[in-house]
Amino acid sequence: MNRQFRSNGNFIRAKKSLGQNFCIDERIPNEIIKELAPNNDFSVWEIGPGKGALTKRLIETGADIHLFEIDKRMEEILESLCPKENITWGDFLELSQEELPKPSKPLLVCGNLPYYCGTPIIKRFLEKGPTPTRLVFLLQHEVAVKASVPVNHKEYSYLSVHTALFAKARIGNKYGPASFVPRPKIDSSVLIIEPFHLSEEERQKRINALKFISALFNQRRKIALSTLKRTFPETNWAEKFSKLGIDEKARPENISPEQFLELFTD
Repeated sequence: MNRQFRSNGNFIRAKKSLGQNFCIDERIPNEIIKELAPNNDFSVWEIGPGKGALTKRLIETGADIHLFEIDKRMEEILESLCPKENITWGDFLELSQEELPKPSKPLLVCGNLPYYCGTPIIKRFLEKGPTPTRLVFLLQHEVAVKASVPVNHKEYSYLSVHTALFAKARIGNKYGPASFVPRPKIDSSVLIIEPFHLSEEERQKRINALKFISALFNQRRKIALSTLKRTFPETNWAEKFSKLGIDEKARPENISPEQFLELFTD
């Protein structure tokens, strides 16, 4: 398969190790811009700008732009669009909180995320901040679905609960392999996330609950009460289930994010 993409007169070969799939479908940046709704009242972080197709559109909105890119082969392209000081090179997930720029305006975040790092990036923003007004990502369709579905949905998962504890999420349009070069083997979708503005105490309460929730979804087909009794025997879980009106036969997929939070908050 030809894994090259022409940019600024040069061929840049997509790196499989970086999960690169270059977008060639104008509908995708159009949808991201529409959902993100950037203007000169916002700072925008774009993660993984690649050859800058979305970057060009963002600059046109008048927003303050900062780019995060791991692939130094894109240096000439991106520096022709943005000042050097507006670009951070390296793996976003390896940057410390102190290394992140300080937005001067309310923050928006977007990007076409490689499939291997979409979930960790979402979790980082929701757990550690900074807290954007909105995040709009293109990522693996399956991940976008799991991040946005409600309780009792067949795809309801740990990621569904995690996202719902910190934000409202909804899924946008789905795009097939033909929207990218090289073609991935899976579909992609736009995910829109609007984080809650939580106090540090409230954020920590949700983070503390996640260790219990994770333990349950590691055995998602098991009865939740039985798993909790076995894994955390020091707590009277039957009494908690009764007080919250949770069925003793409920599996993790039958317990709502709100119920989880109450269940695991002292």
